[in-house]
Amino acid sequence: MRRFLIPAFALSISTQFALGDPGHSANGEAFNEGPRQAAVLMPGCGDAVHFTISTKNAEAQKFFTQGVGQLHGFWYYEAERSFRQVAALDPDCAMAYWGMSMANVNNERRAKAFIKKATPLKPKANARERKWIAALENLYRDDDKRDKKQKSLDCIKDFEALVQDDPADVEARAFLIWRIWFSREEAPMSSLQAVDALLDQVFAKEPNHPAHHYRIHLWDQSKPILALKSDALCGQSAPGIAHMWHMPGHTFSKLKRPDDAAWQQEASTRVDHAYMIRTFILPDQIHNYAHNEEWLTRTFNEMGRAKDAEALARSLIAIPRHPAYNTLDKPSTSASYGRTRLIETLTKWENWESLRDFTQAPVGVAAHDIARLRALGIASYHLKNTAALDSALQDLEKISTAAPKPAEKEKAAKPETKTAASSTKDKEKEKKTPRPEVKAKENALAELKALAALSARDKQGRTAETRRLLTALKDTDTPKERLAHYWLAFDDKTQAAELTKNFATDLPGLATKTEVLQACGKTDEAKKAFEETRKLAFAMDRDLPQAKRLDALAKAFGISGEWAAPAPKRTDSGVRPEISSLGPIHWHAPDAPVFEARTLENKPVKSTDYTSKKPTLFLFYLGHDCGHCVEQMQAFAKAQPDFEKAGIQLVAVTLETPEVAAAIRTKLNLKEGQPLPFPVLSDASLAAFKKVRAHDDFENDNLHATLLIDPQGKQRWWDISWEPFKDTKFALEESKRLLAQ
Repeated sequence: MRRFLIPAFALSISTQFALGDPGHSANGEAFNEGPRQAAVLMPGCGDAVHFTISTKNAEAQKFFTQGVGQLHGFWYYEAERSFRQVAALDPDCAMAYWGMSMANVNNERRAKAFIKKATPLKPKANARERKWIAALENLYRDDDKRDKKQKSLDCIKDFEALVQDDPADVEARAFLIWRIWFSREEAPMSSLQAVDALLDQVFAKEPNHPAHHYRIHLWDQSKPILALKSDALCGQSAPGIAHMWHMPGHTFSKLKRPDDAAWQQEASTRVDHAYMIRTFILPDQIHNYAHNEEWLTRTFNEMGRAKDAEALARSLIAIPRHPAYNTLDKPSTSASYGRTRLIETLTKWENWESLRDFTQAPVGVAAHDIARLRALGIASYHLKNTAALDSALQDLEKISTAAPKPAEKEKAAKPETKTAASSTKDKEKEKKTPRPEVKAKENALAELKALAALSARDKQGRTAETRRLLTALKDTDTPKERLAHYWLAFDDKTQAAELTKNFATDLPGLATKTEVLQACGKTDEAKKAFEETRKLAFAMDRDLPQAKRLDALAKAFGISGEWAAPAPKRTDSGVRPEISSLGPIHWHAPDAPVFEARTLENKPVKSTDYTSKKPTLFLFYLGHDCGHCVEQMQAFAKAQPDFEKAGIQLVAVTLETPEVAAAIRTKLNLKEGQPLPFPVLSDASLAAFKKVRAHDDFENDNLHATLLIDPQGKQRWWDISWEPFKDTKFALEESKRLLAQ
């Protein structure tokens, strides 16, 4: 396969270093990031998309069309891969770089670099293609003095010109719609209905065009019901793109149709998982993954599907973490969402023992430890363990909510350049907008102090204080449903009944409203609330404590037999596939490839010779003359005893011959006769590098890779990049966490 700019045959191991650091792209920094493995033609990426370019390579045209469909589905990672494949098949195709730029609409640095690659190829493009390229050239000018609004308006005009030049071009119209919507913050849309009319024009020619996605976004924040027709067709128009299944969930959630929302969100997660497992993509590498999962957890809870919600939250916690995109200190990651949603689920459905057990161990991140101790205190209150409640309260008091100080090495790498004036402004801003942890701690302390007062042995003498603490909770984020139960425990039915007026109108809220009103002696109102509860309880887990209490209430209300209404029958949700056919509901580690190599003694070995005995962390490095690789080897050599203690063996794999690879001893500063800290294998044929995907298929070059494979042959964690993974502490702790599951 050919490079974009440099034929693969012009490179060798000796010349690759001359082009830059090993693993780095010869085409510039922008090409270091993003997908480096070849694209494949995938079914279900928008069969109604037709965007002909001037390439004479039929395969390149197919991949270009696929990339355009993926752009419409916001599947930017795979869209970039498809366009890279176009460039590999046809290096003279300027539109390939247009596509790469479009796939980086959320990364201006890379988008600008890609469109600059298209410019010198414009003479080989046709007149229509040059106009498409010019639109992005205008958007990503150097030394641009325009403000964001003017840039957006100019870009919209450029896309309008594409439509005007060729009114029959459906893709020009679809991308104009996208650009109008995408620019909505800088250049607000004056008429959503006018944009919707443009969509009608697209669907008049291509009824199954993936632009259905845009209609859902268009009406999402104002009148979601106007997107209902597109909700029935969105996922079906591009079934291979997970986000296309996800988007109708927005509409259905806002129309109070959680059963439909759950189906869409579950379809999205299943399509994502099938793709990720098949292609060795870690979940949080993909835009929107964590958001869809956490929303599905909330939707399951809204329906009373507590077991499904708990399982999904635990799955989010369990999946591999990575310092670049899935850590607990980042709020919108699988790791963070998983903890947050699990605590919510266990609390909502009164699973106090599980909540207590989950919240025992410190997290090490202030926001999560505040939530953890609050939940632990709540569980302890319900389990009547006042000592544990008091302990949680004391530990909560000790948590610091001050902003973490930057590490010394970060200070050295990024010297402080702020002026005294700007520093003062930052401090003033921090006073006006305190860190979220500050308010979270205040709310948590308020609730636990109220619970401590409620459970105090001498509560008869603390009535006024308890009332004051409970009253103060109205100004916190304590759910009103929870607060009503606290007032009932305090024997103040008036306060409890008053709170029911503002309960949520989903199943948990209505069920709690029924219980609270009945406990307050308002039976007629409780019966009315129960009638609304019945309509939403069709999927509720019936072994939940609240469900059992509702069973008793149904009998008390004179209802015999099944009290929950049947599931609603829909006729406007679209024709749906069997959901299990889309993929697994939970992510699981893929089967690791088995590769062959040679020892430094030139003896053949297989990866399974190591992994069958114990978990193995493989370090694929690019030779002893690669400075960054040597740093990696030195770091892991130093950490080897810690890995050994954890029962994990390290094995390095180099692209050098056994004879040349032996020189790593010098780089590791080993004395004569001193053994290597871990085995070093040779893969001079590069077969192993390619098999584990430590290879840039587009540029026929090699990449750094770190892989954890367990004795069952599952690839539990990996990092494949233009840079070697050198964070030994993270690699060790994450390996231990994953292997303990």
